[in-house]
Order: sequence, then structure tokens, then C-alpha cells
Amino acid sequence: MSTNKHMSSYRFQFRPALTFVVAIAFALLITLGSWQVRRLEWKQGLIAQVEARVNGEPIPFVDAVRRAGAGEAMEYTPVTIAGRMQAEKEARVFGTLDGAPGAYVFAPVETAAGVVYVNRGFAPQDVLSVPCFCDAAATEDAFTGLLRAAERPSPPASWFQTTGKSVDGLWFVRDPQAFAVEAGIDAPAYYIDQYAVAGRDWPKGGTTRLDFNNRHLEYALTWFGLAATLVGVWIAFSLKKPD
Repeated sequence: MSTNKHMSSYRFQFRPALTFVVAIAFALLITLGSWQVRRLEWKQGLIAQVEARVNGEPIPFVDAVRRAGAGEAMEYTPVTIAGRMQAEKEARVFGTLDGAPGAYVFAPVETAAGVVYVNRGFAPQDVLSVPCFCDAAATEDAFTGLLRAAERPSPPASWFQTTGKSVDGLWFVRDPQAFAVEAGIDAPAYYIDQYAVAGRDWPKGGTTRLDFNNRHLEYALTWFGLAATLVGVWIAFSLKKPD
């Protein structure tokens, strides 16, 4: 009973400066939480689309690129091309697979419609001493996999990520147009993540990651939780203790 009397003696004192700052911070936190909710809806839709898309029948690469250029979402669509691989002009992009370091091997394929880069798959560090995986390309003339767009790092990642090559010749981003400039050829900004090829150990195809990170609900709850905590702090500082 005495505790209730003690609490009832507290008086609410409106603090304009504190309220102004808290109102701005509260609006910002609610905005960030709402944005994460929208991102959650977008990510769930993307995952559903990709899961449905990757199981479709392959279509010609040129058709997929044309539709992508018209604004249609085509990434991760199964595509196919036929042509002659120029394995001696391959480019290697640093990466890992199941925690093991190595590189993803990109090679240009000369087709009737022009040159297309194919990500043949992953090769671990201990087999990268060979100048090219030319022998593994000798019998290939058709290439099937998933359509991918060139990697374009956006801020803030682009502020810290190198887009060129390391001293040992490994690229840092998957950009077929950059590979093409170095090789003296022309290529579109799309490439193919090749499926696994029977009888070929390295490079290992079929390594496209389809498990998308989706923690937007967690982030949204964090922002909303901070907003609720901020209100509690504002109330606590607005209560004046009895003299």
C-alpha cells in the first residue's frame, strides 16, 4: 500500500527538448522497422519466385537476356547455349565452397549470337596451379545452367570491396564484362551458372546458392523493440520525483 502511495506521488513533467528528440528517434525507428517488414514481404516473394523458376525447362540464353532487358525478372531461370568454349581465356573469381577456399572458373563460350561467359563451377585452392582447365572443356559444346547477372556491389559494401584482381590473378567480383575487356572480347552482363557435369571433378558445377538470407522479421522486431524501449525511457525521464 505504501509503495502505491509512493508511486502516486510522482508527477509527470513535460520536457519539450527531450520530447522533441525522442519523437524524431521514435519516428526513425518505426520507419526502419516498417521498411524491414516490406523487405520481408519482398524477400518471401523472391524466394517463392526463384524456387518456382529454377525447376523450369531451360530456354535459350538470348531469349532470357532479351526478356531481362525488357524488365522481366529472369535471374535464376534455366538457360542453355551451344558453342565452342575458349577455356584458355578463363577468369577465376575468389570464393569458397563448404568453407574451403578456391575460385570459381569463368570461361567464354563463342556462340552464333556472340560470346557468353559460363561459370563452370568451383575449384579448390590445391588444384588451381594449372594454367587452365582446358582438358575438361574438350568435349563440351552445350552448356546449361541458371541465368545470372553481373555482380554489382552497392553501398556500403562497394566502399570496401575491391572490384579488380588480386596479386595472384583472382578477381573479386563476378563481372563477365570486366573479364571480357581483359580478354579483348565483348560479352553481355549476364552469365550462366553451369549445372554439374557428369565425369568432371573440377571445376565442380551446380554450386549456385539458393538459400537466401531472410532475417528481416528479426530486424523489424529489433527496431520496433528499440522504439518501445525509447518510449519507456522517455516516460521514466518525464516523471518528476517528489520533493
